[in-house]
Amino acid sequence: MGYRRHLLRRWSRRDALAVLVVVVAVAFLTGTTLVVLAAGAQTTSMAKEYTTEGHATFYPTVSSARAAADGQAVVLPTATVEGADGTATRVVGVACPQATSFDRRSSVTIPCPPESGGATGDVASETKRVVRGRDARLSLSVRPRHAPESVLPPRWYVTNESVVERLGTTGAFVVEPASAASSASVPPGGVPLRSALAFFLAGMRQVVTVLGLTAAGAGVLVGVTVYGVTRMHTYDRRRTIFVARATGDHPTRIRRLYALRSGALTAVGTALGYAVGVVVTRTAVNAAVYLHMPTSLSIRVSPRAAAILLPLYGVVVVVGAFAGYLAARACTRGPPVRSLSPRDGAGWSARLADSLSRGRSLSLLDWRILVPSVAPLAAFCLVVVVVASIAGVVTPMVRTGGTTVAQPGASHPIDSRVPESYATALRDHGTAASPEILAFAVHDGRPMLVRGVNYGSFERVSNATLVRGRRPDDPGEAVIGADLARTLGVTANDSLTLGGSTVPGVTRVEIVGEYRAPGPFDDQLVVSLETARHLARVDRGMVQVIRTTGTVATDRNTAVVVGVSTPERVPRNATVPVRVQVENLGSSRVTRTLTVEIDGRTRATSVTLGPHEHREVAVRVRATRLGRHRISVGGQTRSIRVVPRDAIELRGLPARAPPGSTPLVRVLGVGGAPISDATVSVGGRTVRTGSNGTARVRLGATGNATVRAAHGGRTARETVTVSRDAPHSLSARVRVRPSKPSLLTRPTALLTLTNPWNATLSKTVTLVADGERTTRRVTLEPGARTTVSVGLGRQPPGSHAVRVTADGRELGTATYRVTGDDRIATALASSGASGETGIGRAISTAFGNLNLLVAVFVCLAGLMTVGSTTATVAYTVHSRRRVFGVHRATGASPLSLLRTVLVDAAVVGAVATVVALALALAVLALLANRDLLVLYGIRIPPVLNPRVIAGAVVGGVGVMCLSAVLAVAALTTAQPGALLSAVPRHARDPGSGGDADD
Repeated sequence: MGYRRHLLRRWSRRDALAVLVVVVAVAFLTGTTLVVLAAGAQTTSMAKEYTTEGHATFYPTVSSARAAADGQAVVLPTATVEGADGTATRVVGVACPQATSFDRRSSVTIPCPPESGGATGDVASETKRVVRGRDARLSLSVRPRHAPESVLPPRWYVTNESVVERLGTTGAFVVEPASAASSASVPPGGVPLRSALAFFLAGMRQVVTVLGLTAAGAGVLVGVTVYGVTRMHTYDRRRTIFVARATGDHPTRIRRLYALRSGALTAVGTALGYAVGVVVTRTAVNAAVYLHMPTSLSIRVSPRAAAILLPLYGVVVVVGAFAGYLAARACTRGPPVRSLSPRDGAGWSARLADSLSRGRSLSLLDWRILVPSVAPLAAFCLVVVVVASIAGVVTPMVRTGGTTVAQPGASHPIDSRVPESYATALRDHGTAASPEILAFAVHDGRPMLVRGVNYGSFERVSNATLVRGRRPDDPGEAVIGADLARTLGVTANDSLTLGGSTVPGVTRVEIVGEYRAPGPFDDQLVVSLETARHLARVDRGMVQVIRTTGTVATDRNTAVVVGVSTPERVPRNATVPVRVQVENLGSSRVTRTLTVEIDGRTRATSVTLGPHEHREVAVRVRATRLGRHRISVGGQTRSIRVVPRDAIELRGLPARAPPGSTPLVRVLGVGGAPISDATVSVGGRTVRTGSNGTARVRLGATGNATVRAAHGGRTARETVTVSRDAPHSLSARVRVRPSKPSLLTRPTALLTLTNPWNATLSKTVTLVADGERTTRRVTLEPGARTTVSVGLGRQPPGSHAVRVTADGRELGTATYRVTGDDRIATALASSGASGETGIGRAISTAFGNLNLLVAVFVCLAGLMTVGSTTATVAYTVHSRRRVFGVHRATGASPLSLLRTVLVDAAVVGAVATVVALALALAVLALLANRDLLVLYGIRIPPVLNPRVIAGAVVGGVGVMCLSAVLAVAALTTAQPGALLSAVPRHARDPGSGGDADD
């Protein structure tokens, strides 16, 4: 029984090298898993607020849809119709009770149809539309559909189901609400109504698949290494095995003993590899933080990581034990005397080594290191080719040859909003530009990226070529990248159902063509901007990013004027405060000179702004002449009215009032100061204002009444309509500041409410601006007033209205114009976003620095390759101890031996690397053919070019040389007598349990 303890407990230096191989392989597996899962968890947490909200499935017939729907689902029959202009769209039949019930159970809105006719978001007022379906041609009375949160596209018609049946049904959607369990998961079929979270979850599934393949590769490497070590150990212990078998020990027991021994070696290596993988990965991330590299990764062993790693560790240990069993089996077959027979020259690897030696003999090393070196070098070449392949896909995603216009300060492309018209401005500068909207999508459990574009612009910027079908002409048409078509198994003339990206939605597009484009653009579905606006909830006239092909010629000063505010009225000879909002759109510090001009006179001031800094600068100019004057600064103009210093104005008078009522009016000076002792007259009745500038006037009979105020020779007039049905309502004055904002400025609506009546009023006031409603409850005592401030959203260039209502009546309106200065577009294009794409910004936001991920991956792979190659070389070099002893005994210095070893290693490494590269490419081709190299919907095609081949060969030879030096370093410095010993000590003394290389 003593030999069993020696076999299990006495581990040689070669055993330690075997443990090293397991350590580096498991460390690579552990570190890669932790980094990938941390990156995936980061993106998933960013999208966690976007739960699916349910899913939708399209069926070709209404009967099949109703058969598949459960009690909580809504069935929406549809008919494909053609309008008078030849554009195809859909008519959707909605049963209002079911839609209302669905709305109450979820946050998804399905619009109800009008009692007759239909509704669509394409009309501003009720009109007649003629539509032609499969079975009938109908004239519909169409009303506007104001439901921006609806899951149905605005251009689709919503009608009763009977209208759809008359037109001829062409299918039906089944919309099902999400349960608590399914709201944060990927639906197995159909499409999620909101796809952002499902996109990242499905992408992580694909990443886990690749991790599984990586684990399989690591298991093969561990198995080959452990097998080789065990074969050498059985060879060194063949006398011990002979004695054991000759004294009656069964071969199966010896094989189990070696399996247990190999399993123990592998288990120790796995435990150490886990620790090394965690420490190396965390050290890399901490170093990145210390070096101020942008990263948001948090490396930790999460329950998800443990659930993935523990089974993989179990597989590695089982593979190691099985490899030990197989190695012992080769030595224990046949009669016991065969255990004493050396087999160095009997195997196919030995015969291959003899053949190679006849062609090119080696001085110190042996060609037998070729075969065991191929496995780790194949892993190294696999890493090189995979990294090069991923870089070939990711680089166009992260960097382009042109620039990208995005909203400054937006943390992610989906949060960015820029006017589509800026693309026109860039084209006017001679730069091809493509306005685009990005959307996440999942189809039948597979993630994909949807890009809303004008196809002609996209084709020019992306270097795309249509290879099948035609260009899309209709908003409901799309073209698909060749790689994505292969991944999804679809072709031209197929139709796809799409869900919303970050908002609930559903639509269906017909694929009319297939294109090819470099990099990741070949893995995307290209739809119209109108379709993408519905999926991503982007306002009309706006896009997320604008991609260009070149650099826009500008003065490179990225500080632009984004807003100018001036008073509406100023007294003569007063200084006018011109408030200029300046923003630095770039990533470096700049100085901008602001020149304010009025009546040919200028005043200049300089402002220095840090990266992306926004500041308001006040410049004061003097107004000397009465009348209207233009003030210009930074390409923007404002109009002011200069009035006499003693001018007055009336405020607070309601637009409509009942007969005999006594509203409160206010007489103010130019600067807003109250004017006391002013006369206010209406209909022959005159009152005087008090110290606070207010007075109550009595209105007469119905009709228009003119209220006149006078003070110091100055007068002001206002007209009020006296009507019996006029309510006692609040008076409102609406202003927008600044009155002409740019797209980069968020304007503010200032609502001044006054109660001109002798009774306290409580009203619910609603401010409507560009479809957004803000409601406030206001209570005012008689004569009281208050100012409500409401922030408005960024809007595209053009005129926009703000309306204030209470009790269904309009209190006041105001308009403001958003300026779309071409200078802002060119400044944005040269503001540091040069060469960066929207997806690149998304990756940087989600992962921090993408280079950090690649660096950790490559470092772990390099550590695994060097460690495993060193160990495998050391196993074979051990048999060349006597050759090293002869050289040392005949006067060879350690340095000359190292030079000779480097030459031999370079020769073997070149052959091994070529074989390993061919093996790696064969494995990658097989994986790609099985659709296993797909990450987040993007295929990773193996890249093989001269640069990749040279990198793999040079790297492989370098790894081989380094491994050989590390493996033979001890032999070059050992004493010649120890190297010339033909029989190791443990072979001479089986009971000692020693080892020749201990």
